[in-house]
Amino acid sequence: MNTMTWPQQLGLSITETIQKDFDYLIDEHIKWNKVFNLSAYRDRDSVLNYQLIDSLSVHSFINQSNLLDIGSGPGFPGLPLAILFPHLQVTLLDSNAKKLSFARHIKDQLQLLNITIEHVRIEKFQPVATFEQVITRAFTNLNDIIDVALPVLSCDGVILAMKGARVGDELVEAKLRYQNCKISIHQLPHIVNEQRNLAVVQRIMR
Repeated sequence: MNTMTWPQQLGLSITETIQKDFDYLIDEHIKWNKVFNLSAYRDRDSVLNYQLIDSLSVHSFINQSNLLDIGSGPGFPGLPLAILFPHLQVTLLDSNAKKLSFARHIKDQLQLLNITIEHVRIEKFQPVATFEQVITRAFTNLNDIIDVALPVLSCDGVILAMKGARVGDELVEAKLRYQNCKISIHQLPHIVNEQRNLAVVQRIMR
């Protein structure tokens, strides 16, 4: 029997304060989902597995600078990453105001000063400065992700596209189209029996 806690299974060591913040995030997600359609995950186990743990599975790829979460919805994966890395400046971007209101509620209640919320479509987003990392989760196909992320990405920045098991087909097309980028696939740790992959996209500096 596996007696490890989920943070240990992800290779994480978290403080009691961070654990309490995660518990609050899960509880509020369940509460809000009774009124608003935040996600398909409505019980504690599914929110823990598919929202929190899934979001945190990329933790080893995050550098503590700034991060844009495109299509964040109610704040995933950006909210858990902002809680885990308090020095990481996280921008949550989505066109759904109702879902972003949940992210704004969590930001205010947990006093997450490292979070900025942008209610706008990525195609119309005009940031003051570019981002060192851009992350997406279940957003769109890899080609379209790269399309919208490159204009807001710093020259040496990295795109982190969280994908499912069938990312291979998208990878072939993306490598043909974006020959000025290095694209690699990494399997993510997860405690449910489903394959999670991360496509890491980096400009080739010439």
